[in-house]
Amino acid sequence: MFRAIRFILIAAVLLALAWWIGTVPGTLTAHSGNYTVQTSVPAAVLILVVIVLILTLLLRLIGHVRRAPGGIGSWRSNKRLKQGDIALQRGIVALAAGDAATAQAAAVQSRKLLGDTPLVLLLAAESARLSGKPEQAKAAFQALTGHKDMAFLGHRGLLRHAVEGGDHDIAAIHALAAEDAYPGSAWLQTQRLDIALKKHDFRAALALASAPAEIAALATAAANEAAYGADALRYAKQAIKAAPGFAPAIAAYAQALRKTRRDRAAKKTLLKGWAAAPHPLIATAYLAHFSSPIERAQAAAELAKTAPGSPESELLLSQTSLDAQLTGEAKRHANAAIQAGLTDRRPFTVLASLDPTPETAAAASAAPAPKWVCGNCSAETSDWTAICPVCGKAGTMLWRTSPSKALAVTEGSALLPAG
Repeated sequence: MFRAIRFILIAAVLLALAWWIGTVPGTLTAHSGNYTVQTSVPAAVLILVVIVLILTLLLRLIGHVRRAPGGIGSWRSNKRLKQGDIALQRGIVALAAGDAATAQAAAVQSRKLLGDTPLVLLLAAESARLSGKPEQAKAAFQALTGHKDMAFLGHRGLLRHAVEGGDHDIAAIHALAAEDAYPGSAWLQTQRLDIALKKHDFRAALALASAPAEIAALATAAANEAAYGADALRYAKQAIKAAPGFAPAIAAYAQALRKTRRDRAAKKTLLKGWAAAPHPLIATAYLAHFSSPIERAQAAAELAKTAPGSPESELLLSQTSLDAQLTGEAKRHANAAIQAGLTDRRPFTVLASLDPTPETAAAASAAPAPKWVCGNCSAETSDWTAICPVCGKAGTMLWRTSPSKALAVTEGSALLPAG
């Protein structure tokens, strides 16, 4: 409706203007040499309008002719961009499908059409990586780090390349660069933790760990390797705070206290730890400063008083009595340990030493040896380690004295000694 009204108004104005021009009286005469042109004023106005329209059309035509090369170039450029985008999309789909050959062909085509744009470089890098061409992938990822908004992806690719090649120092450098490019990435934190664990850099790993089991294990390892007593004490406190009943942490804390000449506090810590959860590591730390067998037997008796009747207390009394040649006490406590539920090899070894018969030797060899077992991959070691030597995870080593005891270990109590 509005358009119709506007059309009528414009038509009315034009008709009124034409009528007015047509009513203008007079003539117009033009001389050019021997030629004379004479016409009415309305006809002269009409001729003038036609000339203006013709000149306008000529000027526009000349402008189009001048802009034609640029237009053709722009058309060709847009066509290249469209073809490059299609090749890029085809390459990304091929990557997702695991088609290395198609992805790499699309990367070559898109690079030819679009140049080294960030997405093209990413496609080239990932397709080369999928095709088993690590050097090409490395070069593309390196070029990608030069783009500010995509630098994270470049360093991420170089980090993975370094990890796969076993170069953990270079991987750590790219991890820090990636952190600068995109702070707070959860994926990157996991990668940095894995790199620190592979390098056995306990302090760096501790700063990245979040699970209590990881913190306790890494802090204990950091305390054990600390050169100064104050540092060892700080890390050991962190370990015990994360897992109060963790025997390696208790032993490390006592050792740190001794480094700072706080022997009474160390002794109190070990006694308290044994009372809460007796473990051979606590006993070893407690008896470390006693040299003679008799002194060790007496110290063992003092420690065992905090957890009387427990299997580990009876075993400790048996072992120290055997070393002190108190054979009667050694046999009595070994039998008491077995009756208390300790079915691993240690009490049977004591009995076999006291009565070396085929029966006792067979019982000692048939019983399972106590061990540390990884809760993640089930790898076994005789000594505690903060990091599993097989799967490389931290805080997964569990103390196992027998199959039945191992079955009782739950995720929530994974750090508590099973025996």
